Amino acid sequence: MKSTAYAKVHASLKLYEQYKTAKIGKTSYAYYSKKKNPDFTTNMTYHKGRKHLLTLHLNYQGTWYDAGQQYFALGSSGKSLVTLEGPHETGYKMRVRTSYINGSSGDSVNSTTHSAWKYFIFTK
Repeated sequence: MKSTAYAKVHASLKLYEQYKTAKIGKTSYAYYSKKKNPDFTTNMTYHKGRKHLLTLHLNYQGTWYDAGQQYFALGSSGKSLVTLEGPHETGYKMRVRTSYINGSSGDSVNSTTHSAWKYFIFTK
């Protein structure tokens, strides 16, 4: 029986230009005006042809639902900036993370790795 061990990649995600950050329960949320299109910046270990998967969830009545996911190319520095275009609904808790998916992100060099979730909410 053959087994292969792959190293994890560095995968982090940052949110920018929120007008405030506050906790809801124990979770820290970035607050954006519904007129703002937030930027999500991924920083990931670079490999030629590598893409990262950005996953978005929406919370409705206490349950997280898939609100879309898409692959984006990484620059040669290992960075990628994605802007979430509006219009944006207010009052819903949202979360986003970036991922490297072995075999689907353009290569099979590393093991599947996810960043931590980042939480945000749109207000009036």
